[in-house]
Amino acid sequence: MTGKDLLIGLGDISPKYYEEAEKETIASKHRTFRRPLLIAAVIALTALLVGCAVVHALRLQDMSIGQETYTQSFDDSGRAIEPVEKTRDVLTLFGHNGDAIQQATAEWFAFLETYDPDRKYADNNPDHAEIPNQYEYTYGCYTADMAAKVDEIAAKYNLKLLEEWLPFQAWQSDIFLEESGIGSLVLPDSGAEMTRLSGMFYPPYNFDVDIELDMDGVQGKPWVTVLYARKDYFPRDYPGGTDLSLYEQWDYTASDGTPLLLALSSKGHGYIVAEPENAMMILSVDGNFSMSAYPEAEELMTREELEAVADVFDYSIQPQILDRTAVEQRLEESNQAYDAENTYVPETYGSFTDYITSMFTIPNENLQYTFYDLTGDGEDELLIGENGAYGRLATLCDGQTLEYIVADTYLCENGVEEAVSANERYEIHAYYAPISESVIDAERTILTVLEREKDQWTQGPTDYEQTPITEEKAKAIMDQYPRVELKWTPLLNYPISEEQTLGDYLKAKDVRVSHEELLDIYKKYLNDDTYYSHYRILDINGDGVDDLLLKGKNDSFIGNTDFYWTALTYRYGRVVNLVNYNFYLCEQGVLESVSTRTDLAPGVEINGHQFMQYVGLDEVLLEFVAYNKATASWQGDWYGEVPMTEEEANAILAKYPRIDQGMLPIADFLN
Repeated sequence: MTGKDLLIGLGDISPKYYEEAEKETIASKHRTFRRPLLIAAVIALTALLVGCAVVHALRLQDMSIGQETYTQSFDDSGRAIEPVEKTRDVLTLFGHNGDAIQQATAEWFAFLETYDPDRKYADNNPDHAEIPNQYEYTYGCYTADMAAKVDEIAAKYNLKLLEEWLPFQAWQSDIFLEESGIGSLVLPDSGAEMTRLSGMFYPPYNFDVDIELDMDGVQGKPWVTVLYARKDYFPRDYPGGTDLSLYEQWDYTASDGTPLLLALSSKGHGYIVAEPENAMMILSVDGNFSMSAYPEAEELMTREELEAVADVFDYSIQPQILDRTAVEQRLEESNQAYDAENTYVPETYGSFTDYITSMFTIPNENLQYTFYDLTGDGEDELLIGENGAYGRLATLCDGQTLEYIVADTYLCENGVEEAVSANERYEIHAYYAPISESVIDAERTILTVLEREKDQWTQGPTDYEQTPITEEKAKAIMDQYPRVELKWTPLLNYPISEEQTLGDYLKAKDVRVSHEELLDIYKKYLNDDTYYSHYRILDINGDGVDDLLLKGKNDSFIGNTDFYWTALTYRYGRVVNLVNYNFYLCEQGVLESVSTRTDLAPGVEINGHQFMQYVGLDEVLLEFVAYNKATASWQGDWYGEVPMTEEEANAILAKYPRIDQGMLPIADFLN
């Protein structure tokens, strides 16, 4: 069992917790301490110096328990450089200047570095009966030796142990705030609002939570991690490597008079450190609003913005001892209510015709349908797809029609199904055993999975366990499952009555309404301004129907960028999502979508510009250009297989100049 496995199973907890448990592994494999045996001596000397000299202002350096080496492979702009080995401090945020917590954390961390560097003792067991949950969950112990070491260190430094953690989801934040007695992390008159609060409570007092902060004076909605730890308890702490040379540090007095240490890095990350009575309270602020590891200066939180964030928090909070049984009951009841509200209940339809007219409300000439008995029970299923593959099927169940969504699937001989996903560089073929029961409830048994990335084929029992094979062997395996040729018919020709096909039915519904009626339809569709801040009315696809362009409310990832999130139109008697991605308006009715990919190679970021036009409801790609930060070069695809000169790229970008986005407040439209 690993901490990550436990956290993933919990559901909607902040993604940062999924990564936390792996820090041990990363540290064990990649951290090389400079003079690790001197850590305890350095801490002791620091404590002696503090005792013999004038007390100096707290700095992040005082929280260091040593240094680690790492390799830098990219410069600040994202360009690949000759790898260089560098050093950075390993910080524990809960202790400083050689106090008990700093010494205990240093000793625990040093133990983890050498005890099981390859994690050969770790497993995927969700619960080890021989290890109390207090040690397994709160301190991440997966062996009895680790639990014994926690006891030894805590006793050595006279620290008490935290109890078993209490994880809470975003919809349970009120339970955490009420039962802990905190009430709110921000001051009541600050004007700031906490949203999407989730995290961990480590009774009796410690907690570690993520919040999204909505406040004036700061661009976007920064994510803030709030950590609170009592000085008489051994904290759950996985120290992390930090290059302190990137940080500006200064003393600051908050609006409520609390003395603070503030630190802001050149990458936009901020620390706010307070020392309330017998505790440490640390705020880790994500002030990088670019979603890039190589942000521009204007995309980063400023010193003044970090001070504004510091002014809204309440540093006088003192968590109270809670009634664990009562809290666990409230959390369980909350989970049950959430599950009941969010449990998927499949739509039912009175007939195949009802299903088709309800689900396929926009004409699509590519879709086809056929009937086939997949289960051999004498009842045909309705299969819908294109190019010989079906992605949807409808079946009769207890007198009702139910829909089942699948990947693009081909029917093979002897009832085998082949699910396929492919693009120009990658493809996967998963073969499933025949279904012998209802397609809705069937347990799908995988026979084999084939994958291809570029020219390399692999095979495995799942897509996670793959062994390299030759292309010839892959083709031979595919030949074992020849596809069945089904008789397909255009879906628009489906007879919904003796007089009408689906195509006839949809054409009759495509009526045009007056401009006033159209605006009223859009208003009723939006209902309120929960998700959007600005709008514009503009026919962007040339079909004579004014479209509703919408900009989302600013958040920590969007900042104040003036692009639209989506575009709606009204066709065939309903509101239709015309555009479902971020875009700028350009001349000649062109839309520009800008996106960044970071998944193609470790550390590599590629910025892409895609230029499109819409003809009716169909998207037409005009041109694509991308800038690869790692190579500082331009290319005509994501993968670098279409090289492009800077002059060629600039010519494409200049061909589609952006126009005034014409954004108006959504309140003006709704009111």
